[in-house]
This record gives sequence, C-alpha cells and structure tokens, in this order.
Amino acid sequence: MDFLLYWGTAAQIVFVLVVFGGGSVAGLWLVRRLVPLDRLQKNHEIAGVTFGVLGAFYGLVLAFVIVAAWERFDNANASAHTEATALESLYKIGAAFSAPMSTRLDSAVLAYTRRVIEYEWPKMAAKSYHAGRMGAHQLWSIVLSYHPVDSREQMLLDKCIDQLNQISQSRSQRFLFSDDDLPGVVWIVIYLGCAITIGFSYFFGGDIFRAQVIMCLFFSVLLGMTILAILELAHPYQGAVTISDEPFRYALARMQDLAGYRMATVTP
Repeated sequence: MDFLLYWGTAAQIVFVLVVFGGGSVAGLWLVRRLVPLDRLQKNHEIAGVTFGVLGAFYGLVLAFVIVAAWERFDNANASAHTEATALESLYKIGAAFSAPMSTRLDSAVLAYTRRVIEYEWPKMAAKSYHAGRMGAHQLWSIVLSYHPVDSREQMLLDKCIDQLNQISQSRSQRFLFSDDDLPGVVWIVIYLGCAITIGFSYFFGGDIFRAQVIMCLFFSVLLGMTILAILELAHPYQGAVTISDEPFRYALARMQDLAGYRMATVTP
C-alpha cells in the first residue's frame, strides 16, 4: 500500500472506504448467498468465543505496531531538530574564527542548510536514493583542514567538531528513516491478520442483514484507517503526514538575522 503515500488525504479515505469497507461488505454478501442463515447461526456459540480471542490478539498486534511506528516518527522528528540546531550552533561558532576561516565556514553552513531545504527534502519525499550523496563533506573538509593559531581557536575547533558529529549522525538517521520501512514480516502479519479477522466475522448470521452489513462496514473501515495510520507513521518523510523542514527554515532565518546583525555592527 505504499502507493497511498503519494495520494491526498481525501483520496486515501476514499480508498479505505471502497477497498476495506466495500470489499468486506461484498464478501459478507457472497457468504450469505452461499451459506444458509440457519447454518451460520449454529456457529454463534463457538465462533463468538474464537472471534473474541482473535480480535483481542489482532488488536494487540495493531497497538504494538502503531506505537512502534509512532516512536519511529518521533525519533525522525527529533533527529531533524537536532541537525538543524547543530547547524545553527556551528554557524555561530564559525563567526568567532578569524578571516577567511569564518567566511568560508559560514558560507558552507548556509549552503548546506539551503541544500537540505530546497533539494534534499523534496527528494526524500519522492524517496530518491541519490539525495544524500553530497553529505557534510565540505563542512568536514573546512574544519579539519584549518590550523588554529592559538588555544582559543583550538577550543573553537573542538566545538565545531562536536557540532559536526551531531550533524553527521542526525543526517545519517534522517536518510535511514527516509529509506527504511517496517520489516516485511510485520506488514504480512498486519494484512493477513486483517483479512482473517474480517473473514471470521462472516461466520455470524444476523436476522437483520442490513444491521450486520453496517457493523461489518464500520469494523473493516476502522481496521483500514488504523493500517493507513501505521503506513503514514512508518514513512516520516513521505505521505500526507510528514516531518516538516521548518526546523531548518527557522535555523536558516536565525543565521541570516545574525549575518545582518554582524554587518550592521561592522558598518560605521
């Protein structure tokens, strides 16, 4: 169902209604056409207990998976904030170096941040595997090739390396979260469990068929919406619910404000 990630929210809801809701009702109608009502009603005592156990088990599976997906989404969001904060800190530290080191480092940090916003974020949304090739190599090259002139600049250089370590680590996590997915066996359990749980509800036969249709429809749509939520949370950079690039935009705005402040203080 990864194709749903590139659909709008309204289209996703319609898909769930048609496929999960309509499909389950069609299956129920087919069973009622093929199996007499009295035979279905004979299964109520045994099927009721079994269905309760099956529903509880599948509910626990969905609860576990949706919590794991949410933690994945939250970790990816925290990683993006860490990277943006480290970039802003690196820019501020770079201003303390003497020229031309300060100018080179500040320009490289600004270029990196703009590339994340303008190039990498759209590429990650499209799940492009070539978005992160450049990395933070230029920043590392500038910092590691610099020879400090005194103990003060040595201390600043050490702080730059600390921030670069955070940037590189958060960047790697960002692309891992963008490219990876939940294990395939988890999706097999989710989809197979959904089919079995909905199919098991066909063993019941109510005297009022319309009421059973409505209950089956609500039940299957609820399962479909839960699976859709898991799908969205498991892909934090694709879909209708995504991690925003706002931390990087905020960091870039702060850097530009700081650059303007420096120019204002230097200009007589």
